[in-house]
Amino acid sequence: MKRLLLTIITLIAFASCVDSKNTSNNNNNVTLCGNGVIDQGEKCDQDNLAGRTCVDEGFETGALQCSSDCQEYDTSYCSGNTNNTNNTNNTNNTNWIPPTNSRVYVNTKDKLFYIDPGTSSELIEVGTFTGIPTPFSGFYDIAVTEQGVITGISEDGLYIINKDTAECTLDYTFSTEAPHFFALSYVKGADPDNLNRDVLIGASAEDGEWVEIEPDEMLQDPFIHLGWYDFPNYFYVSSGDITSFQTGFDTFKTYATLKCGSYYEDEGCESDWLAEIEPQTGDARLIGQTGYQQIFALGFWGDTLYGFTKYGEYILIDTDTAASTLVQEYQDLQFWGAGNTTKPYIVQ
Repeated sequence: MKRLLLTIITLIAFASCVDSKNTSNNNNNVTLCGNGVIDQGEKCDQDNLAGRTCVDEGFETGALQCSSDCQEYDTSYCSGNTNNTNNTNNTNNTNWIPPTNSRVYVNTKDKLFYIDPGTSSELIEVGTFTGIPTPFSGFYDIAVTEQGVITGISEDGLYIINKDTAECTLDYTFSTEAPHFFALSYVKGADPDNLNRDVLIGASAEDGEWVEIEPDEMLQDPFIHLGWYDFPNYFYVSSGDITSFQTGFDTFKTYATLKCGSYYEDEGCESDWLAEIEPQTGDARLIGQTGYQQIFALGFWGDTLYGFTKYGEYILIDTDTAASTLVQEYQDLQFWGAGNTTKPYIVQ
């Protein structure tokens, strides 16, 4: 009889633990947000909007989206008459508050930094990269998803980088024969079947190749060739980075810094060029020379393109003319990469 009672009590206790754990998980939408399922405490999750549209939110048209924390509908790319104060891209809205994802992240070989243009232009150090092998080639570049997840590319593979601590976790290992891509970005408009999808793109400094990187352990080769910057001449190659972002519910911009294949020796090749890139092919429309060499890092926010060079120069680049202005020079730093969310605040 005592053994039977003990068994019943144990089963009740076990059931209570299971119920308590399940309740905790259902309420912990921080860990469940991003799985595409609307869990308890969430209004939406990625493309799952519970059937709602911009019209339901008081707009005339557009593409309703979900906030990065799954707590609110994002009406940034809705348009038409509305009094909704959640439209963060509506510059006529006097209640506008700079989004929390306004940071442009920047990296050297071994450290992560950021600037928060919504607050100041100051460069802030996050910390030294941890969780990486020794010796380590360094992160050639970083890329940031719409939700603010940072991916770093190195000689040996892809890493997920904690934006608050600079702690790194290996996500995908490249083969020893894998090419090296020194320019990396999540790019909008590259997938013809889903223009809003963040596609991880790398660009080569050797021949200007434009490549989709699909980190899937089931694939023998994760690199999908899409095109070149300057086909068929191959005269321009990557000088260091790409930045891409959404400007409206179906419009996008992608920029890259290019250099001549002959380096900086020939006429017209004295500095890096700024180019607007066609995302699905890598075709480049040259805008102009920047006046700076080896711009290894690009980021965007508001109406400003931010550039960072191998020589520690922090510059602002005019996207209409490519004319650049020096903000500050860090003589003890060599910038290797930069990235920002593909959905930053845009000045209309």
